[in-house]
Amino acid sequence: MVRMSQFNDKVKEFKKSFNSLTKHSYLERYIQVPIIDEDKLRLLYAMLSEHATKNEAKVFTLSALLVQAALDVHEDVSLQKLQSDSTRKNRQLTVLAGDYYSSLYYYLLAEGKYHPMIQIFSRSIQEINEHKMNLYDKDERSYDEIKSNVEKVESILMQNIAHYYEQTDWKEIFNDYFYLKRLVREREQYKVGKKLPLIHSLYQETKHPDLMIGLWEQKIEEVKDRLLSTSKRLHKFEGFIIEHVDRLVCTIEYDEFLAEKG
Repeated sequence: MVRMSQFNDKVKEFKKSFNSLTKHSYLERYIQVPIIDEDKLRLLYAMLSEHATKNEAKVFTLSALLVQAALDVHEDVSLQKLQSDSTRKNRQLTVLAGDYYSSLYYYLLAEGKYHPMIQIFSRSIQEINEHKMNLYDKDERSYDEIKSNVEKVESILMQNIAHYYEQTDWKEIFNDYFYLKRLVREREQYKVGKKLPLIHSLYQETKHPDLMIGLWEQKIEEVKDRLLSTSKRLHKFEGFIIEHVDRLVCTIEYDEFLAEKG
């Protein structure tokens, strides 16, 4: 049975390759170095390692990390009124950095002549941006509508890659795991007074702050149970997925313990 620790060397290898590709001394003077989501790295590579060649698995995983970096950087572009030349320069460089990371993913796929995957990546980026627009729409949406958009934003690229390889179970894992991760993040933000899209929509429906945490815990348990059930169908990767889920949930419980002690 596969364990998370078996991917430690791969994580180091991919980080080294990613940093080598994205390193740009001038950009690094003005914007933050992209942070790699190790969960996306491990889970996507785990699926690809079973259904693609070794080189394809590496190129597709690296390309996915570059796309995420581009999306994250563009998310950081300030929309505030420009007050100075330095602020304007920072905004311009942030946009350019996102474009630069995006061009790198395309370069990797084009160099290997992975034309079907280029189409998948391009379509996925378009879908992500469309669903992000829905989240920023000022019209009130139901929790289920927001949830559907969030699931696409968080993992549609990975889901589309899994669909290409006809890996339905992995597609479900990607959808549910990164939805769970978003639930965790929004729950922690709610504790400090911030209402991100999911929790805001639930708050609008309940109109009762005292019920929020209980309902949130229920949603976390529901998606956790679904993940554990799906993982059984992946046989040798069952333990690997359970480790990811347990670590995510235990992080919540540990934070709660520290808060109570404080």
